[in-house]
Amino acid sequence: MPEKMKTYGDILRCVPRRSFDFEIDPETKRVIVLRPKYVSKIGRTIMMPLLKKKNFRIKLDELGSHVWQNCDGRNSVEKIVAVLEKTFGEKQEQLMERSVKFIMELEKQKFIVLQ
Repeated sequence: MPEKMKTYGDILRCVPRRSFDFEIDPETKRVIVLRPKYVSKIGRTIMMPLLKKKNFRIKLDELGSHVWQNCDGRNSVEKIVAVLEKTFGEKQEQLMERSVKFIMELEKQKFIVLQ
């Protein structure tokens, strides 16, 4: 996907796919993203064996958890926003803006890939 997208329309047609594993917190039912501390081949080979914990654990809020779970490589951003609208009952414009900004940040930080 081009690095600089100009319109929501471009992003809404994209299909996000997660780059990292995740867990569901059994108490809160929210997502915890497991981001490896080292993603380079050299870091994984040299440093990972020395670490007690191999991943950063990033806890998402309720909205972020729903977005993350739907970034499965099958749902377009537009479809994800429609699911969120049904789940949260907010106005689509608000959800669209929040979701698109969140998805753009996930891509920027390489948590997802937009296809």
